[in-house]
Parts: sequence; C-alpha cells; structure tokens
Amino acid sequence: MGQETYNEQDNDFTPDLSPVVDPVGETPVSITLVRYNQDTIIEHSHISAAESQTFLCDDAFTWIHVQGQPKPSTMLELGRLFNLHDLAIEDVINIGERSKTETYENQVMVILGMPTKKGNKIINEQVSFFLGENFLVSFHNGENDPFRAVRRRLHHPQAPLRSRKLDYLLYVLVDVVIDHCFPILDEFDSDIQEIEQQLLGPEGVGTFKGLYTIKRELLVLRLKIRPQREAIRVLMRDDNQWLGAETKLYMRDCFDHVIRLIDIIEIYRDMTSSMLDVHLSLVNQKTFMSNEVQRKATVWAMLFAPLTFITGVYGMNFANMPQASWRYGFLGIIIMMFAIAAVMVVFFRRRNWL
Repeated sequence: MGQETYNEQDNDFTPDLSPVVDPVGETPVSITLVRYNQDTIIEHSHISAAESQTFLCDDAFTWIHVQGQPKPSTMLELGRLFNLHDLAIEDVINIGERSKTETYENQVMVILGMPTKKGNKIINEQVSFFLGENFLVSFHNGENDPFRAVRRRLHHPQAPLRSRKLDYLLYVLVDVVIDHCFPILDEFDSDIQEIEQQLLGPEGVGTFKGLYTIKRELLVLRLKIRPQREAIRVLMRDDNQWLGAETKLYMRDCFDHVIRLIDIIEIYRDMTSSMLDVHLSLVNQKTFMSNEVQRKATVWAMLFAPLTFITGVYGMNFANMPQASWRYGFLGIIIMMFAIAAVMVVFFRRRNWL
C-alpha cells in the first residue's frame, strides 16, 4: 500500500497512505461491537480493533461503532480487518468530506455531515458508514454517541431491527443522522422570531450582529445538508445491490426529510435576507432623519450668517461709522436685515431647503 514510515507517537509502523494529510485532531476513541440475530444479541464495549474481527460470523450480524477521531494506525488496522478501501479510509481520517455514497466491490460507503449547534456556532461533525456482507462499521468523530438509543432498541426482543438485515440498520442510522438537524432548525426558528421582534421594536437598528450570525450559520448548515440529498439518492438507485427493495422504500423517507430540511433552511435564509433589508431600511431612515436635521440646521445657520455679519460690523467701537450719526440709521439697518432674511427664506423655500 505504499512506503512504511515509523510513527513515534503510536510506537509502531504505519503505512504511508499518500496523499493522506495530517489528521484533523485526534480524540479519545471508543469501539463498541453489537453482534445480533433474531434470537440473541451480545454487546461489547471498549474493545480493540483486532478483537472486533473475532466476533464476525455468518449466522449473526455485526455492527461496530467507532466513537471519536481515531489515530491513523487504528484506522489502517480496521481497514485491514474489514478490507476497507484505501480511499475510503482517507475520507474517514480527513474530516470535512462532502456527503456522498461510494460503492466498492465488497462494500458500500456512506459519508454524511452531522452539524451540531454549540452556542451560536455550527460545528460540523462527520458520520461514516461501511456496509459489507455481514458487518456494518460506523464512525463518528464527535464527543457524544448519537446511536445509543439505536443500541437500546436492538436489545428489545421484539425490535424490528433484530429480524431484518444490516441494510435496514443502515437506514435507521442514516435516519438518526438526518433527523439530528431538526432540533437545530427549531433553535434557529426561535432565534429568528426573537430577532424579528427586536427588529420591529425601538432597538431594531442594533440587531444587525444577530442577523448576520444567523445568516452565516444557516449558510454553513446548507452547505452540509444539500449534498446529503445526492448521497441518499445513490442509495435508492435500482443498481445499488447493497440495499434491498424494502429498505430502499424506507430510504425514501430519509430523502423526504433531507428535502424538507433544505426547504426549511431556504425559507429561513429568505426570512433573514428580508429582515436584513428591513434593517438596512431602518438604518437608512435613521440616517436620512439625521441628515435632514443637519441640513435644516445648516440652512438656519446660513440664514443668520449675513445678519450676524451686519451686527458684528456695526458693533465695532469706532467714532466714524457709516450711518452712525443718521437719525434713522438703526431703523434702516433693522429693515435691511429683515429684508435680507426674507429674500433668503424665499430662496431656500424655492430650493426646498426649508
């Protein structure tokens, strides 16, 4: 598979899977194995990759879930045990792959994005599935295991999962990943309603930061959800031999959920865009009102400028001032000032400055 290089941290030899880059941050890994059929079920927690292979057999289904971000050596060991394709291993190691479905000779791989909201930020987690003849391997790089409820359902003797093949379990896990996005959209709905109330209130001009944050995170969510539509479509195709006809019918429900998620995201994006337009209108209106006040203040200052000049000139303390000894000088100056003011008011009104 390539040149072997020594990894000091792992203290073992790790095959070089070019062009694999450095993995996105390793986190503690927990491997859980569930081996079941219609009559029995056995669950093993915190086992090693090598131990998981010993439970494979033809008369029972094996589901192995890897929680956390494994080291490349662990991924390579799982790849050897289950004959996973090298390119598929790279997709699991390098987090951030686009949601997709790839069919290989001995298995089918499904990669889905599972966004998680932490505070006001969307964190992109990745879930990967490998479906083989008698095994299903799932990877999730997040902190919390999203499939604990599925394992509890498997322990119920009458659970439909126990009597169906692994392709139906794959459908259930995919459905869990897709439905994980609905609570996030509910939070966005509450945030949008809250900001909408603030927008129409007295503090509407100050809501830009919250609106921009929601619009940005909706864009991130849209980029992760939209590719899931094509990934599910590939699973439902007639030439996909890894899923039975009945399971493909169930997959249509997942496809409908993805379409619904995309529609809701588009609606929220349109709402936030409209709210941003309203915000800009409020800002422009406030700016216009401020400019209108400044314009009127400037006009009044221009109106009093010549009058102030005249009073300033005749306020100088000189003995020989023009018209200073005239009997009607004061009255004449007052009449002239009123005349100047009247002419300026008429001029300003014709220009719609007042």
